[in-house]
Amino acid sequence: MKSPVTYEKSLMKTKINEKAEKFNHLFQINEVDHHSLSEEMKWLESLIEMRCKQLFLEDEAELNIVSEVPEPPKSDSESPYSVIVNTLQLTAIDRVILALGIASAHYPSILKTFVQIEESSNAFAIEAGGEYNKFNRSFKPTFQTALFLLAGKDLSLWSHYSAQLINGSILLQNDIIYNRSSSEFIHGKIELDTAYLNYFLSGKKPQLDHGSYFPGKLYKSDLTMDDIILENNVREQIKPIGHYINALENGFFKNNEHGFKPGFIALFYGAPGTGKTMLAGILANTYGIDMYHVDLSQVVSKYIGETEKNLEVLFNRLQGKNCMLFFDEADALFGKRSDVKDAHDRYANQEVSYLLQRIEKFDGLTILASNFENNMDDAFKRRIDVSINVIRPTEVTRESLWKHYLPNNITFESDELLKHLAKEYAYTGANIRNIMKNVAMALHDREETIITHSLLSTYLTIENEKAFGKNQSRLIPFVQKSE
Repeated sequence: MKSPVTYEKSLMKTKINEKAEKFNHLFQINEVDHHSLSEEMKWLESLIEMRCKQLFLEDEAELNIVSEVPEPPKSDSESPYSVIVNTLQLTAIDRVILALGIASAHYPSILKTFVQIEESSNAFAIEAGGEYNKFNRSFKPTFQTALFLLAGKDLSLWSHYSAQLINGSILLQNDIIYNRSSSEFIHGKIELDTAYLNYFLSGKKPQLDHGSYFPGKLYKSDLTMDDIILENNVREQIKPIGHYINALENGFFKNNEHGFKPGFIALFYGAPGTGKTMLAGILANTYGIDMYHVDLSQVVSKYIGETEKNLEVLFNRLQGKNCMLFFDEADALFGKRSDVKDAHDRYANQEVSYLLQRIEKFDGLTILASNFENNMDDAFKRRIDVSINVIRPTEVTRESLWKHYLPNNITFESDELLKHLAKEYAYTGANIRNIMKNVAMALHDREETIITHSLLSTYLTIENEKAFGKNQSRLIPFVQKSE
């Protein structure tokens, strides 16, 4: 029987120049230098051709001829691809894995040799791995495919590169490549993170919150301390956070004059709507650090071990990055441990214990937000550097908030109405903002500029029900003093 590789080889030779032109056209659609990426794809293609040819050779002498892996191209440019190769100091196995991920995601025709061999022979399936889909005639490489391309039939090389994968690929550690397999590692499909594919093609560098496995999002705020109304004691209590950020940047934790660890934990607690998240964002913006808001829906899992696994991704990626990690409703993670009555209680307590140990190892700023301080585990509270009660605003502060959210060219019908609102309604800043937004839209619709108590009444009732409950939604009578 005629070897399918022989037929493939003749086809590939006639099309090699055509493919090179396709590479150049594909990677030159913008100003980003794609030469190194183009060369890497050609290298991968030659590697695939060599190994697939080797599959059908029986003679030992012929096997030795095609066993030597071609040298990967030099990545000495400033292109995005070269930056990753050089910055992470990618090994041969890493470069093959990354090249396969790019080919699978962006240029699958490079992998057509595997498809054609699969359709004409089942010889490669056991050795080369991969997943073939006969419905769309596609091939998805696995980590076994990478081992096959580097080691071929050489068992000693196979063991060598397998050991490197077992020790941990830097591509996996940085979530550039994913392995979603729940079974054996080498059978997992090689999946390139979309953010990095975009980086290689467009030059847009991924943020730290890239990837479907990362349970947090970059929170951006353009507000400053002048944009938030705080009680004076709260302003004083947040000062240590600024001191910590400055100390981290100034190398305070790198000297040998003390034994303090570089991490810092702050707790913001208080009623909903008092501005805990806003305050954290303002601090991040003020001191020029990134704030990552943890999505608890992506962290907390009912499956044993999954919560810890999700948090490891979070802590590992942000370690050493001088950023803020913000947990809203933190008592869902750091809540009090309970008496052990069943296996579920035992696991829940183990989860909290893990968090206590792991968060202490984090070398950045962690801010936890909770509605109630007493919901937090006692052992964890002892580890908190500062605990700040972001209290409901006092009457004086509430008056400032009403003025703060007052749109330009709009006024209250009287100073008495403003003081009445500040005195009689114990609102948070969020409550006041909601009311003023609705009032401003209503005035815009009426083409008016005066806020009257009559206009306010509807929105006060709505907000009272949300803030205090339906039984407390009644309005406080307001009597305008006669002049």
